[in-house]
Amino acid sequence: MEVLVAVAITGLVAAAGFRLIAMSMRTLAEIQGERELTAAAQKIWLQFKTDRDMPESGKDDEVEWETETGSIPIEDLELPYRRVKIILHGRTMFIYLPQ
Repeated sequence: MEVLVAVAITGLVAAAGFRLIAMSMRTLAEIQGERELTAAAQKIWLQFKTDRDMPESGKDDEVEWETETGSIPIEDLELPYRRVKIILHGRTMFIYLPQ
């Protein structure tokens, strides 16, 4: 009877360990995806800042971007901006650029 209890406890601990490993791997993959998306957004941001002829939408390697313009009314001023939607591996990030 004691051996059966010990085997059952060992099985539960092993199952919990495998689940913890699977959750850790999934979290690591999500973090890596976010880091790749952030790096792609930084690259696009730098291209918009340095290249005045940057197209409004396009694709570079696996990164896609689309822009739209708008403005924010503040008292008597209209502050124009450009919102850039960046897509990488199904993940999306927005950056806002002043015009």
